[in-house]
Amino acid sequence: MAKNPLQTTTLGAFPKPSYVPVRDWFDISRETGAMNPSQTTKDYTAASTNAGNEPLFIRAAREVIDLQIKAGITIPTDGEVRRENYIHYHCRHLNGFDFDNLEHRVLRDGAYESDLPAIRSAMTHSGKPYGPHDYLASQAVSPLPVKFTLPGPLTIMDTTADCFYNDHPKLNAALAETVNKEILALVDAGCQYIQVDEPLFARKVSDALDFGMEGLERCFHNVPEHVTCIVHMCCGYPDHLDDTDYKKADPDSYHQLAAAIDMAAFDQISIEDAHCCNNLDLLDKLPTKTVIFGAVAIASSRVETADEIEARLRFALQHIDRDRLVVAPDCGLGLLTPELAVAKLKVMCEAAAHL
Repeated sequence: MAKNPLQTTTLGAFPKPSYVPVRDWFDISRETGAMNPSQTTKDYTAASTNAGNEPLFIRAAREVIDLQIKAGITIPTDGEVRRENYIHYHCRHLNGFDFDNLEHRVLRDGAYESDLPAIRSAMTHSGKPYGPHDYLASQAVSPLPVKFTLPGPLTIMDTTADCFYNDHPKLNAALAETVNKEILALVDAGCQYIQVDEPLFARKVSDALDFGMEGLERCFHNVPEHVTCIVHMCCGYPDHLDDTDYKKADPDSYHQLAAAIDMAAFDQISIEDAHCCNNLDLLDKLPTKTVIFGAVAIASSRVETADEIEARLRFALQHIDRDRLVVAPDCGLGLLTPELAVAKLKVMCEAAAHL
């Protein structure tokens, strides 16, 4: 009997075409060597609200999706081409955020520091979801179902400055409600694959277990069964390619979180493996989840070989049924050049096709 081919996907950011009128923090990183999200706020509003730029965003989505599909990706994303960064893009659609008077913060266990938008009052959704418009515009130029990505509550909290709540569980719950409103609007628009990113779970295991998992379940509350609910948990981006000194999260966090992940009310969990090479007993601890398995490193300029990726996937398949394994990069591809991103996707999909 012929085996079903392994599915392949991407996880969010893709290098933006040069004509896109919104710069993102990856652009800043490639220019300066530092991924400072505050620098992307300066020209965002004018560029994103100018109706004349809409054809450029659609053109970029088509180009990015076509590159993924030609490389062999079966569940593409739109590359987040409209967003200066996926966290603050969501925050701009909420009441309670101040993007004019930024607050200086040290982030991610001291990995970097930045000036961040501030929470000055209660978090509520603006009532005008952005997801349906963005999703439908991208889906209209894709022959395959497009996955839509959103930031999770803990990750939003870590990349903004709380000057109002001073209560992490309460703020987590309020932010989860705003994500849920976007997700339910995406469901109504017909989106089949919805992903919430929570890289902070790997850095803040106790918060993830104490209230983070509850926040994720709030995000996906009332989502019907036919929609695939996905959570992405990587170990963090460096500021630039080939930064070997970057302080990533401890990959043992996956093992500490595994039991809670497996019990949580979502369908798929995305983990990075190319960078950290997990003890794959981890997969045995996730018997009810489909695992999106990071198979190429997103912060290295070295292009993996199909043979080494295939060997690692074969090892993974000793621990998980093939119908619960999806192959992907470790995280988004925004740090890479378009040529590097495509090269990595091609070898990854070639390896997956051999299994």
